[in-house]
Amino acid sequence: MSGAPRMRVRTASLRDHDALCALFDELDEFHRRARPDLFQPFAGPVRTREQVARGLSEAGSTVLVAENEEGVVGLAVLLTRPASPFAGAVPRKVIELDNLVVHADQRNRKIGRRLLAATVDWARDRKATHVEVGVHAFNSGARRFYEGFGFRPSIDRLKLVA
Repeated sequence: MSGAPRMRVRTASLRDHDALCALFDELDEFHRRARPDLFQPFAGPVRTREQVARGLSEAGSTVLVAENEEGVVGLAVLLTRPASPFAGAVPRKVIELDNLVVHADQRNRKIGRRLLAATVDWARDRKATHVEVGVHAFNSGARRFYEGFGFRPSIDRLKLVA
């Protein structure tokens, strides 16, 4: 009897560096194509081992990966945002979903939803009050994805090129 492919979400390790780089490269290329005025190619590795190690070891941050029989097929980078120094701000503990990407050939298999659910679980385990994610205006698919999970707009950032 064949069923859905097995998939699990786990914390990344440095052994995942090459797989993480492939995912980051896919995400970076998507951003470069959509907004060449903001994103450019860069020399060197997509993410160095040191950058990945820092993301895995810094207090309040982690990288989660989705893995199936084909290997690591998705990632989520989580960061704990510092508390606001503004005395008028309601105290909150915010986990920011800095990046979430699933390999293009693995999409529409609910892998992103599993990563997002694991993100929320990770945040709750750390007593976070909110999970937030920034979405570029050009990425309407990501916005629909997050809103479908229950995220709601919080702030619109406008820019003027001087």
